[in-house]
Amino acid sequence: MASEYLKWKYRNERPEEHRELTAREKRRNWWHYHWKYLLLGLIAALILGRIAYDRLTRVEPDCSVALVTRHQATSLETASIQAALEQVCPDLNGDGSVLVEIHAIWLDYTSTDTSAEAMKVMEANIDKLNFDFYTRQSGLFLLDDPENFQKNSRALAYLDGSTPPEEAGDWQNMVRPWTDWPGHTQAELEYCQPDRLWFGRRILTDEKDEQAFQGAQALWNVLFPSGS
Repeated sequence: MASEYLKWKYRNERPEEHRELTAREKRRNWWHYHWKYLLLGLIAALILGRIAYDRLTRVEPDCSVALVTRHQATSLETASIQAALEQVCPDLNGDGSVLVEIHAIWLDYTSTDTSAEAMKVMEANIDKLNFDFYTRQSGLFLLDDPENFQKNSRALAYLDGSTPPEEAGDWQNMVRPWTDWPGHTQAELEYCQPDRLWFGRRILTDEKDEQAFQGAQALWNVLFPSGS
């Protein structure tokens, strides 16, 4: 009964004829279903292009120096130290320019501030220093507390380049004063007092260290030609 009724109800209906879409309608449908994928692809291409551009245009440093101080160095101090060292640093990689990277790390081993904020800052900078160690970034250190730096890191070599015994406490034999080289007067220092800064070089434990810190060794030899 129901089927007869339906036949009667739709007796004048005609099946919808298939219509070929116009070129404009096809384009509109395609964009409707694919624009998100195109947008994601464009974003990915831009990111990859930026990474490639940075790698191709980035100037590789000839040497990296970790500036580890109890007071936070200003951008002016960091820039002036960099400029002073670049005046004497050799162009080790032969790219026609000299670049000395300064990794400023604010780290006070003697701090008694146990507030949550102070502890968070200290932990962050300890992590920054450890990252510098593990990735072999800095072959030279510029320190205002070499005694506690060596006590906590055991990273300094003797002035002749040899490795100190594990518990050696004679840090004075591992550093040279910032004021021992003529170019120190070119840097404008406010918090990093010139008479309270020392250069030290990192110990070399294997061939990878020797390869990574060639620039640091070359700059050390220029700063202190006597070697000790």
